[in-house]
Amino acid sequence: MVYKIFLSSVLFKNPHKRAASVFVTNFSCDEMSTRSDDDARDNKHEKREKEQQEQRILRRKIVSIPLTVCLFCLVWYVEHNERDAFYVREIDDVFDEDGKGGGGWKRYAVPAHEEKEENECTIDRYHIRDLSLAKFNRKYREKKPVVVTFDAFDEEDKNEESDFFYFEMNRKENVLKTHGEKTIVLSSANTFSYEKKEVKLKDYLDERGKYLKPVQLHQRADKIWYWFGDNDHDAFGDFFPSFKRTSLIGKKYVPDNASVAYSYGVGGPLSGVPYHIHGPGWSESIYGRKKWFLSPPMFVPVFNGNETAARAAMRFKANGNKAKFKMKTMNMNGKNENKKMKNKNGFDVDKYGNEKKVLACVVHPNQAVYFPDRWWHATLNLDESVFISSFVNY
Repeated sequence: MVYKIFLSSVLFKNPHKRAASVFVTNFSCDEMSTRSDDDARDNKHEKREKEQQEQRILRRKIVSIPLTVCLFCLVWYVEHNERDAFYVREIDDVFDEDGKGGGGWKRYAVPAHEEKEENECTIDRYHIRDLSLAKFNRKYREKKPVVVTFDAFDEEDKNEESDFFYFEMNRKENVLKTHGEKTIVLSSANTFSYEKKEVKLKDYLDERGKYLKPVQLHQRADKIWYWFGDNDHDAFGDFFPSFKRTSLIGKKYVPDNASVAYSYGVGGPLSGVPYHIHGPGWSESIYGRKKWFLSPPMFVPVFNGNETAARAAMRFKANGNKAKFKMKTMNMNGKNENKKMKNKNGFDVDKYGNEKKVLACVVHPNQAVYFPDRWWHATLNLDESVFISSFVNY
């Protein structure tokens, strides 16, 4: 009580102190009011910024959701097409369309690359009885490719001069029995095939192994191993004389005095080699189907040498069976060619009248394809394919 009286007396006796006290009190109130207004403005600003941020996020969502959906659809479409292109299904090894068994080699359904109609083969095709040697020499030799079909073997004709003998010799069980322990040289399945690898033939043909399994979507051609081209003619020499004796193609279209180099090979489904070139010759399918893509030497297709043949074939089909070509053209000697010729329809052509396009055809057992010198070509096996090529120096 005494303290309160003293404080009151002091304050009232000293008016300056009282005024100062009132000023401090008023200043404190004004400062608090100002802070309160600032806080209110800050809160309002923060709220406005938050609302704007939410609006920006909403706008991004409005824009990004359709873009995401479109991107998803695009990815799905590409993957769907790619997976379709790489889809294979093993089918029973009973009979093919000619009534001949598959020789123990696995056959596959490959919907994306099979020909549903006869006209899907854009390479001229003849039965061997309808293509004379004179007609072959006049129209196709050194000029353009042709597919030749011949009849299935006659099972009653089992002598060593018959094609039945050669088909029996190449049955899978017989190949394994006679040559399974021998070493073969595999090549990388890219354009230049520069990598080599040695394995036992029985390991290459092992159904539980990795070599004859269908090529996968993610694989690169330079990481796939393929038996073609490099043959030990001492170890596998019996294949070639037998083929020479029995081949209807060789007997009719290859001169006796011609120099011939033979190449035997086996490939799994969707294996093959991207575009490459070499000398002229024939490739005959013994078991299994092989799809061929060929373009004239003058017109160089655009391709990736390390891309699998299956992926290149997928792109070719997606483009409506049309290919892109490099700007520079080549002449028959592989040199740059500036002179351009056109046919009556306005299409670029070479000196033989071959148009600037890729020809394609599935070659079946009992069929052979002739490839002229330096024609660009890629191959795609649709089954476990057994084939032999004859490189002919006419």
